[in-house]
Amino acid sequence: MKEKLTGDDAPEVLTRETWMTELPPELQHIGLGARTFKKRSGPEKADRSIWTDTPADRERKARVFNENRFTFYFTVYIFLHIKFRTKISSLMNLHTKKMKEKAKEKADQPVERRPFDRDADLQVNRFDEAQKQRLLKKSQELNTRFSHSKERMFL
Repeated sequence: MKEKLTGDDAPEVLTRETWMTELPPELQHIGLGARTFKKRSGPEKADRSIWTDTPADRERKARVFNENRFTFYFTVYIFLHIKFRTKISSLMNLHTKKMKEKAKEKADQPVERRPFDRDADLQVNRFDEAQKQRLLKKSQELNTRFSHSKERMFL
């Protein structure tokens, strides 16, 4: 109150100590817990800054990551486009020539009518003899109302 009356308005800058804002060093072995073999080959070198990042830091990291990713993919695209442009166009030309030749050969061949074939056209016999025998053998195992097949639950 005395400072307010005298006009001594020097606001103190409040800062946190480093032990409040930074993570402690990672402890390797503190001697507690069960003694086991290592589950991983070495110490983890993961980025621990995610615990102390501010929203502005996170946004900046995401922006830098997206910019780097975009520039990488763009340069790869340009490189591949320049390298394979001539190969792709020559392959497309070969393909179109082959397709034109096939179309011309088909147009030159006379169209013949195929005679009617009952089995092929109507697909009457869809099972061959082996499939019929297997189906009959399975159905013989179902001799009562409550029994079921040995292979599957459903036919």
